Amino acid sequence: MKNPFKKFSLQVTFFTSFIAISAVLIALLGITSYYITNREVVNETISSRILLLNEINKQIDYQLQAIEYDALVVASNPTIQHYLEEQEHSYERIQKNDEIIDLLSRFSYIKHAIHSVQLYASNSTSSAYRGASGVFAYSIIEQSPAYADIQHADSAWLGAHRIEVGDYLSINDEVISFYRKVLSASGKELGILVFNMKLSYMNELISAGSADGSRYVFDGSMRLIVEAHGEETSGVPFEQVQSELVALMEQKDASNHDVIESFGAKQLLIWNEQARTQWIAMDMIPWQSITEGSRQIQQTILLAVLICIQLAIYFALLLGRQFITPIRSLVKVMAKLKSGKMNSRVQNDYENEFGYLNGHFNSMAAEIEDLINQLNVQNQKKREAELKVLQEQMNPHFLYNTLDSMNWHAISIGANDISHMLSLLGKMMRIGLSSGKAIIPVAKEVEHLSCYVELQKIRYKHYIEFDVQIAKQLHACYIPKITLQPLVENAIIHGFHSRRKGRIDISGWIEGEQMKLRVKDNGHGFSTDSDIFASEHHGLRNVQERIQLYYGMQYGLHIESEPDAGTTVTITLPLAAEEINEQHDRKGGALHND
Repeated sequence: MKNPFKKFSLQVTFFTSFIAISAVLIALLGITSYYITNREVVNETISSRILLLNEINKQIDYQLQAIEYDALVVASNPTIQHYLEEQEHSYERIQKNDEIIDLLSRFSYIKHAIHSVQLYASNSTSSAYRGASGVFAYSIIEQSPAYADIQHADSAWLGAHRIEVGDYLSINDEVISFYRKVLSASGKELGILVFNMKLSYMNELISAGSADGSRYVFDGSMRLIVEAHGEETSGVPFEQVQSELVALMEQKDASNHDVIESFGAKQLLIWNEQARTQWIAMDMIPWQSITEGSRQIQQTILLAVLICIQLAIYFALLLGRQFITPIRSLVKVMAKLKSGKMNSRVQNDYENEFGYLNGHFNSMAAEIEDLINQLNVQNQKKREAELKVLQEQMNPHFLYNTLDSMNWHAISIGANDISHMLSLLGKMMRIGLSSGKAIIPVAKEVEHLSCYVELQKIRYKHYIEFDVQIAKQLHACYIPKITLQPLVENAIIHGFHSRRKGRIDISGWIEGEQMKLRVKDNGHGFSTDSDIFASEHHGLRNVQERIQLYYGMQYGLHIESEPDAGTTVTITLPLAAEEINEQHDRKGGALHND
């Protein structure tokens, strides 16, 4: 498998790796923090609810004990005992009905928790009551759900239910009832006394701190006594989860809490058992309401994670720049070396691995520069030797001396035309020699060309027209000597060898940082598919070689020609200044404009 780090740039690899690792670590930290916080919130909820349920159980037990005590006092009351021992329709019993009703009703007046007190006489078939308090037929109690329990014990509690006896103002009120047998001194059952506690009062007791979820109170047999619901509940009716809760309570452990899944929603169960009555107060809280605070913390953690990732990106860019900058500097210098700037070096102010790398690179670059300089010296000597051979071909001193002698002889015999021609030819030879200089001002080159053109006019008379238009700005510039004359000579020889009329235009101008010279004729022309610099065009070849030896391969001749359409030769040269020319003459080397 190919290593992906070899494919991408170092900056991309460093930045991506740093951000990826940082993001994973920060995300793991955020997730861990969330779950730890969530667990702590749940544990805190469990602890606080257990304490709250324990306090509620204490208050409930206090009320239960008060009612149980009142019931015991009433059941032991001699008046009640004597009343129940009388026959139902005896005079004394009828006479005491109002007294007994007043006694029973008094509890609902003086105690806020009591709804009513009912006495079911064993020998009674009729009822006498005021509101829901009074004496009722025993057959009524036999229909109560708690009647079976009271047969096996002296007392029992019945969970929330509706009053079914009394006047129309009291019937259907919801209560929680305590049942106690009324026994004679001999242990005979005389009746059953019922204390009804208001359900609303019990709801007030158990509703404290139940803003979320549902709260249930069970007796020791896991029968529901009362329930209350907060604003946020599971929405699941108790009957649908009762069997599950009963099974859970039967196997409850010392943890006092558990989590159940009810109708697709998680519920947290927390309970507390009262030691005396074994009543159980239990909260069923939707898991979502518990973790609501955790979700806010989660959002805060998420925001913190995003901020940390942004900071990680910033530091990744900052650190990446510190690592990438020296590498980029090294790459730039390498590119400069590749382009030919051999004196380029890396700025090295590092004392670490970058310093070691840059230092050794600079040493290597210096060695390469020395080697190239040595090669340049060798090549320069080779070029000078080649130039010397070419110049010797172009500058025969003896011809100049011979022409000068012939000129004086022509003057002495009165051959003025010949003398003029010899004078022009001598001037050409003098400029060609130029005291050994290889590069001369353009003005001298134009003078040399003018002499040659004048000679050709004498020879061809009016058959060939010449037009020389060299910009004066070029006259102070320098050019390799004998550059234009071979081009004009080539145009005459190859362009007009079988024509009697023709025209040659010589022009020159400045174009940017370059000098342009052009020789254009309307002669025969030729196909550019042929070898332009063949032996018969030795003049063109000579000029091309000298220019490229002096200035480099990017300069030289550009030839455009078509058969019977003429030829245009354009010379491209650098704008050489005088000091450059003098430097060249001192060193004897080629000229290059960097």
